[in-house]
Amino acid sequence: MKTNNNTTGKKATRKELEVLFKLSQVIQSCTEPENTYNSVLELLEELVDFEFAALFIYSDELEKLNLVASKGHAVDLIQPVSFDMGNGLSAWVAKQKRPILLSELHRGKILGKNPVRSFLSIPLLLGDKIIGVMNFGHIRAGSFTKHNLQVLTIAAGQLSVIIERSLYFNRLAEKNRQLERTNRQLQIAQDALVERERLAAVGEVAVTVNHEINNPLTVIIGNAELLLKDLADSDKKVRKKVEHIVAESKRIAQITRALRKIDKPVSEDYLPGGAKMLSLKREKSAEKSQVTAAGSK
Repeated sequence: MKTNNNTTGKKATRKELEVLFKLSQVIQSCTEPENTYNSVLELLEELVDFEFAALFIYSDELEKLNLVASKGHAVDLIQPVSFDMGNGLSAWVAKQKRPILLSELHRGKILGKNPVRSFLSIPLLLGDKIIGVMNFGHIRAGSFTKHNLQVLTIAAGQLSVIIERSLYFNRLAEKNRQLERTNRQLQIAQDALVERERLAAVGEVAVTVNHEINNPLTVIIGNAELLLKDLADSDKKVRKKVEHIVAESKRIAQITRALRKIDKPVSEDYLPGGAKMLSLKREKSAEKSQVTAAGSK
């Protein structure tokens, strides 16, 4: 009989080691926290027989426990009672950082039609830092033993690593998203600054062109028009050339006016695949429309 007990104990220990090893594998392959938490509860069911289980994680921001996974009903005791880290016995366990084993609840806590007669709550600790709490319940009294408590405490240490790792990656992912948003905003601001500098440069060019070209251009046009008045009708060849000078000079004046009206520079090819030049098509079209409208009046 003694040999049978030893054999049973060895089998139980081997099974527990296998489950704990699987937990360590879950840690290494932790990518989806929600799926990981549910997988952990399923693995823990191989360590201890329970009807209900709940996994809570402590939020530093909210300063309370949050339920992240459950199997059966999310079990807790004295839920209406409030503690520093939330409501229920789980919050008390998190505050005290020590487990609770209740082998026989005489009245039991009703979950649907099933009263909880056995309850086990274990804090998840990483050093002295509280990570969360896991609860287990059973409708049968005496379901949980001190050995269950010892094994689940070891599992809780590994689970704390899983949770801390997932929280770390979540925080890292959020910081990366914030950094991406900041970079996009910075790029938009930088593009706007470059555009403002470009507009300012075009404005300076327009003012310079008007000052340096329009003054001598006015003299050219004025003298050419006077020359046209002095030319006799018989000097048709000369007259045609002077008229051409006046027309082209006025065209230059029109271009300088269009430059001053540019509000958003648009580039176009000067030569295919070569240098660029400012497009004045829109400004010319607008000016032509204004002239046509004025003529119709």
